[in-house]
Amino acid sequence: MKKILFGVSGIGNGHANRETPIIEELAKENRIMIFAHDDSLTVLTDRFGDNKNVTLVPVGLTFVVGSPTGLDFGATAHLRQNQDIESFRKSFEALDKIVRDWGKADLVVTDYEPISAQYAYAYKVPLVTSDQQSKFLFGDFPVTLGGFTYEDEVKRLSMFFPKADKRIACSFFRVAPKKGADDILVVPSTIREAVRSLRKNRAGKELDILVYISSARDFVQTPEEIVEVLENQEAVFHMFVPPKEIERYKKVSPANCRIYQHGDPRFLTIMAGARGIISTAGHSLLSEAMYLGIPVYAVPVAPYEQHLNAWAISENNFGVSETKITKEKLSEFIDNLERFEKNIQEDESVLLRGNGQEEIVNYLKKNFLTDKKKILVFSPP
Repeated sequence: MKKILFGVSGIGNGHANRETPIIEELAKENRIMIFAHDDSLTVLTDRFGDNKNVTLVPVGLTFVVGSPTGLDFGATAHLRQNQDIESFRKSFEALDKIVRDWGKADLVVTDYEPISAQYAYAYKVPLVTSDQQSKFLFGDFPVTLGGFTYEDEVKRLSMFFPKADKRIACSFFRVAPKKGADDILVVPSTIREAVRSLRKNRAGKELDILVYISSARDFVQTPEEIVEVLENQEAVFHMFVPPKEIERYKKVSPANCRIYQHGDPRFLTIMAGARGIISTAGHSLLSEAMYLGIPVYAVPVAPYEQHLNAWAISENNFGVSETKITKEKLSEFIDNLERFEKNIQEDESVLLRGNGQEEIVNYLKKNFLTDKKKILVFSPP
């Protein structure tokens, strides 16, 4: 069995959801260690905690603040999250564990998690980056969107992952290369098995809309402002909200809003019956929506990547985009659901369809996990 270290960023659930199907497949025949933190540690512990081939190890997080020209090291130095010395202790304990348990791994795969990459550099282990950010090293994108640039993403990649044996970028839309683009393997988004196995279920008479309110610090509307927009629509809004805000939403929500907290097991069932999704513009949920053919009202928050995802949705009439949920834009979204759905189903030029996890797993097996057969050369007597 090969020994594979995965590093998975825990800023939101998207990174863990993207890597889950890849880890599931590789764990069948290999030993896996996962460096994770915050949300990814929670998600992956729930999924792999009982898997004898998988070991989960907590690491710390150093968050580097972005700016229009790249990175703001001054703001980073004073960021509250970076004042916790416990974060550094966790990271070095994780490194100590892999060295003691394994010595040298056979492969490191990182989804925007830098400590695993540091181990790969120190022990000269092949490193593969698997994320959505690497497409900024490859794609020909607008320089600014929503007042944001992607220069900070490029500089973070250069700072934390300056060298990789292969960079893999996931995308739910096709990416046109820019001049002088890095050698990036662009593949369709990975989709969880739980989502791939869903079947649309719209037997009910109600117009069901799934609303995902993320924990993003830049979300600009209060619960009161959001439900005021939703209450006069002839639709049922299934709202998934952060646990710390669920009581506040329950107090102010009208009869057509049903409240659940993040992680509620009914999420997938509700998504299968939804005619539309209202959400911040994170890569994973939008990828799943496009896979299922569900139109999206995208609400982008920082950083640039969310504005790019939202732009891809609105520009191609797969839904709408606005920096907040408004009555006018919501009415436009609901009135055009059928047209948006048809556009998604019939598209042949924009959406990047296929099995992303299968492409990634096959690439890793072929290039890093298959023992090369030795060729014996016999000299004549």
